[in-house]
Amino acid sequence: MATAMRLASWLMTLALCGTVSAQIIMPSEPRYLEPVYLRLYPHPYRNVQAAQVSMEGSTIVVRIESMSCTDLCVSAIIGDVALGRFPTGTYTVLISYADDVITKQFTVGGPNNPSILVDFSGMWWLPSESGWGMSIWQGPTDQVFAVWYVYDSAGKPTWYTLQAGSVATHGVEFSGPIFRTNGPYFGDQFDPSQVGIAMAGTGTLFFLLSDDGVFQYVVDGVAGRKYITRQIIE
Repeated sequence: MATAMRLASWLMTLALCGTVSAQIIMPSEPRYLEPVYLRLYPHPYRNVQAAQVSMEGSTIVVRIESMSCTDLCVSAIIGDVALGRFPTGTYTVLISYADDVITKQFTVGGPNNPSILVDFSGMWWLPSESGWGMSIWQGPTDQVFAVWYVYDSAGKPTWYTLQAGSVATHGVEFSGPIFRTNGPYFGDQFDPSQVGIAMAGTGTLFFLLSDDGVFQYVVDGVAGRKYITRQIIE
């Protein structure tokens, strides 16, 4: 009975996924320096153990290490393999998986703003002022969403979000409104009616180098300027 159920599950999986060659590139049309992934659909008689990615020229080689199942594999997990971030160009992906070699291809378009040469996404802080920091996400269209976690005048932990919708022409400055958000206690059932969002001020991120920048802000009538550097997490 269990084998029959697994077989039925795998027939459904194969009907949805087709053959092993159904592995796909995510996203299908990556933008400049946007993370690219290989989505692995399950094989009915092999379990994926690991993956190795290498690159030569514009060809990316993905070697999938898998183990044969004596019966239909119990797990049918769809997983992603990170290929990397890529500049403008067309790339070929050779996938060695379950005794097959599959070829895929994708093309990356030009940058949204050619003057922006760095992705500033990551954790930022000021080492001499440990306890506060900023998490920055820079999208492929060079829009920035940053969370600034600090303490209020009473020493209570709080956080703000900088939603930078504009980019300076020289490509190192991101400016936008800063919002304060509050909501229900995380341990209770979520109630969307308790979520509140209010504009608290404005801010600008100015990056000098790939790992060095300045955050200038006016929040609740308080103006300030903070130097920030990348927080390395290994």
